[in-house]
Amino acid sequence: MSNHPDYLRTLPEVISLDEFKADTKYCKYAFIINDPIKKRTLDVLHSRKKDYLISYFTRVENRNNVKYVISDMYEPYLIVTKVMFSKAKYVVDRFHYIRSVTDALDKIRRRIQNEYGYNSKEYRLLKNKKNVSLLRKYNRDISWYVYTKRYEKNKLVYKLPINILHEMLEISDDLDRGYELKELFLDIVNHATYEDAKEQLLIWVELCNESKIPELIEAGKTIENWLEYIVNSFIDKRYSNGYTEGINNKIKVIKRNAYGYKNFEFFRLRILYILNKTLGGSNKKNDK
Repeated sequence: MSNHPDYLRTLPEVISLDEFKADTKYCKYAFIINDPIKKRTLDVLHSRKKDYLISYFTRVENRNNVKYVISDMYEPYLIVTKVMFSKAKYVVDRFHYIRSVTDALDKIRRRIQNEYGYNSKEYRLLKNKKNVSLLRKYNRDISWYVYTKRYEKNKLVYKLPINILHEMLEISDDLDRGYELKELFLDIVNHATYEDAKEQLLIWVELCNESKIPELIEAGKTIENWLEYIVNSFIDKRYSNGYTEGINNKIKVIKRNAYGYKNFEFFRLRILYILNKTLGGSNKKNDK
C-alpha cells in the first residue's frame, strides 16, 4: 500500500476530523476528513495515528488558510491541529462533550440501580430503557404530559413521563442532583453565547465539585480540561461533527451491504465514489 493517496492538495477553511471502524486486514480504525459546511467528504485514510496524519497534512498547500478544525476530545487530533494548522481554532464537537455529561448521569443511575436488588421496584424503574432515555434527553425535547405505555407487574399501563421522572429522582439525592446539573449544562449549551460560555461553564464545573458526587466531579474535570476548545463551538452552531457522524453511519451501511471489506484501498474508493460520485477527494486549487 502506498503511504498516501495522491488526491488532497488543498483544504477549505473549516474541516472536521473523525475515525470509523474499518476492520480491514490493514487497520482497525480508518480516518476521515470532511467539509461540514459544504457537506463533502474530502478524503479517507488508513490510519488515525498522529505521525501518519502529520506526514499526510504536510502535503497540503494551503494549511495556513484553515481556520477551524472540528473533532472530538481525542488528544492526538488536537496535537495534529496545533502542529499542522497553527492558525486554526480547534473546536470540540457538541455531541461529544454533551455525551460526557449525560454519561456521567448514566453512571450515577447504574450505581444507584445496583444498590437495589434485581427484583426490586427501584431496580426495574432505573433499568428500563425508556426511563433511561427520559434521564438523558434535554427536558425541553420531551412531551412530559403525553401518556406513554409502560409495563408494571406484567401489566400494560399508561403513565405520564413527568410522573415517571419524579419516581426515579425520588430514589436518590445523587440522581436528583445529577439530573439537575445535566439540565443546567444543556441550558448553557443551548442558550449561552461565545462571549459568556466560558464563565457559565466554569460556574457549572464548580457546582459539580460542590456536589461531592464522583461521577459529576469527573465530568467537570473533562469539561474544564477541554474548556477552551468547547467554548469555540459557540462561535458558530454549524461548527459540529453532525455531518461527519451522519457520514460514518452511511459508511457502516456500505460495509454491512458488502459483508465487510478486506482490501482497504477498494473500501476507500468505494466510500469516496458513493459519497462524492468521484474516486478522489477535493483536488481543486481554489477550494476554500
